[in-house]
Amino acid sequence: MTNKEMLKKLTIDEKIKLTTGSDLWHFLGNERLGIESFLVADGPHGVRVYKENVQIEDALDQNILAESTMFPCASAMASTFNLDMIQKVGKTIGDECNMYNVDILLGPGVNLKRSPLGGRNFEYYSEDPFLSGKMGTSFINGVQSTGVSACIKHFALNEQETLRRFNNSVVDQRTMHELYLLPFEMAIKNANPKTVMTSYNRVNGHYTCESKELLLDVLRDKWNYKGAVMSDWGAVQDKPKSIRDGLNLEMNGPSELEDFVYEALQNGELTEEDIDNSLLPLFWLRDEILKNKNKGKKTSLKDNHNFASKVSEEAIVLLENDGVLPLNKNIKIGVIGDFAVNPRITGGGSATLKPLIIEKPLDELKAVFEVEYAKGYVEENTSTELLKEVFEVSSNNDVVIYFTGTTTSLESEGRERPHMGLPLGHIEVFNEIKKTNAKVIVVLNNGSAIDLTGISRHVNAIVEAWLLGGANAKGLVKIITGDVNPSGRLAETFPLCIENTPHYSNYPSIQDDVLYHGDIVNMGYRYYDTHKFPVRFPFGYGLSYTKFEYSNLQLDKTNLTDGDSLDITVTVTNIGNRSGSEVVQVYVNDIESFYQRPLKELKGFAKVNLEPGESKDVIIRLDSRAFSFYSVDFEDFRVESGEFQIMVGSNVRDIHLSKSVNYKTGIPFIAKPRMDHPVNYHLTHNPELIKYLEDRFGKIEWYDKEQPIERMIRRFKRDHKLSDEEYKFILNKI
Repeated sequence: MTNKEMLKKLTIDEKIKLTTGSDLWHFLGNERLGIESFLVADGPHGVRVYKENVQIEDALDQNILAESTMFPCASAMASTFNLDMIQKVGKTIGDECNMYNVDILLGPGVNLKRSPLGGRNFEYYSEDPFLSGKMGTSFINGVQSTGVSACIKHFALNEQETLRRFNNSVVDQRTMHELYLLPFEMAIKNANPKTVMTSYNRVNGHYTCESKELLLDVLRDKWNYKGAVMSDWGAVQDKPKSIRDGLNLEMNGPSELEDFVYEALQNGELTEEDIDNSLLPLFWLRDEILKNKNKGKKTSLKDNHNFASKVSEEAIVLLENDGVLPLNKNIKIGVIGDFAVNPRITGGGSATLKPLIIEKPLDELKAVFEVEYAKGYVEENTSTELLKEVFEVSSNNDVVIYFTGTTTSLESEGRERPHMGLPLGHIEVFNEIKKTNAKVIVVLNNGSAIDLTGISRHVNAIVEAWLLGGANAKGLVKIITGDVNPSGRLAETFPLCIENTPHYSNYPSIQDDVLYHGDIVNMGYRYYDTHKFPVRFPFGYGLSYTKFEYSNLQLDKTNLTDGDSLDITVTVTNIGNRSGSEVVQVYVNDIESFYQRPLKELKGFAKVNLEPGESKDVIIRLDSRAFSFYSVDFEDFRVESGEFQIMVGSNVRDIHLSKSVNYKTGIPFIAKPRMDHPVNYHLTHNPELIKYLEDRFGKIEWYDKEQPIERMIRRFKRDHKLSDEEYKFILNKI
């Protein structure tokens, strides 16, 4: 029976029921027609599953969760810059979905980090759309290689938690497509996630789960997406509108809004055909899910945990090091901070799950070093007694490792971080440590950038260890001892302070509208780089225990035209005495452009491992999209002819080599100038016309060039007594 035939056998009541989930985690299901029910599960960092049926108020109760692998948070995954590894992460999580009979994994999240204060930043990869799109694509391909369906989220422009179920993201077309939709577009075109989850907020006046612009015009028509679209839990406000404008599944269920569907059918605002069209992608999804032959297949949680530890090793970013790291083994050290015993492993909310194993840094450090420990703080607070212990441990040891970072109350889904700094109690502990002569290594546990004023440059080393999940300790200790050379690179800028961030004055917005205008250059490193503002640590930054040298930059062509790709080859040499991995980053700059563009944008990267003294040629290919911007006139990505600088470096501020290429396109990037455009506009985009007019009527003065060209030509007609034929001839040139 085909899906259209199945629709004919369903009653209108049954159809309406199928537009909504059947409970908190299931959808579809019709016993009369043998339509199966399918299971979805949260988990961008692992799959959350239950040992028994659960009510929404108990969804995060650890007592009823089954064990699974908690991988490092998305911030950490992106810091690996290792696409093959992230694809394997997706595959491993997909394997666990199959073991627990989960049909759809609700992840990844590819929203951007618009401010360090974003409460859900730990679930998102980066401030950069290209990197986010690459990471999301790899993750989805990994999940879906197991037969499990992935659900990319949150579509779209949901970059703050404050008023997330109400606020209206006001955005122009160029900003929307170049930045905030780009990760979704990349993943949909290169990984084809079987489902898309809409966000809670509105975009340009419409809730995203009821947005014809997003769901029909962009997702279906522009991107040719065939999969199913579901709402975030409780996001639907107008169910008839959501059905009519592109949503396929309201989650969770049962719906409180079915009466409005019947009412809309009665008054003609909704038709049964609308409901049928809404259900067809769900039936397509059913067909895809039923193809999965791996459902129920076992996997080893222990092996998966060990792999998660490998991910942690590559995710950790060494931010500062005066030579204190790596530490010699079997020395005596002081360890301070409750996170060493009760590690901060996740940001909570939808990312909550029950890890099979939760490593403890203190235990792993004790396996290598002689350790003296002081608790230091409880959550955000310290005390006189705790500070006394801190001073004693610091005084008794030449080296202290201090664990600090954000807390559960500071960083979690559903609310923004109240500030960008460390907790005041943690700073008190740090100041107590600094009263001694101990060398200090700071280990950070957080999901997004932190203000390190008063710590950076006042310690011997800083290790960004993110929220690393269950396997949070073994890899960290290997970094500290030098058994593993750190290779993580920041996927977001660490600004000097929150006041320096581009949206400081209005983030989070507490007004109805969140204004995204200007983000083309006022977002992440684009903002700091274009405006030449200093930062604490730039995008793409990270230290190593070895050094790398770049040489012999080669481009396979210096003149490009439409449809061309560009192969960039650079030689990277390990000039140190340890093996290590370097992340080669390619940035592109449009040297002179009609529309405002950032100083440079990430358009390619590759991670390369080198032994001491070894050299390798790294090849990175750029397609034409690497040079393009979104043309509002043509509602598509276009390239403006001209010179582009290709920059190769180890982070956005540390460019080692560069060369230029010329791009010549035969495709216009702006529409033909109109009659109401000023003469100056035509001078830029239709210079032949202005030359003709000046040859015919004499020099056009600067003040005349400010007026609409139509007005000037009318004056020429009057003053020079032009015939109707000559007047029409000039108009035709416009």
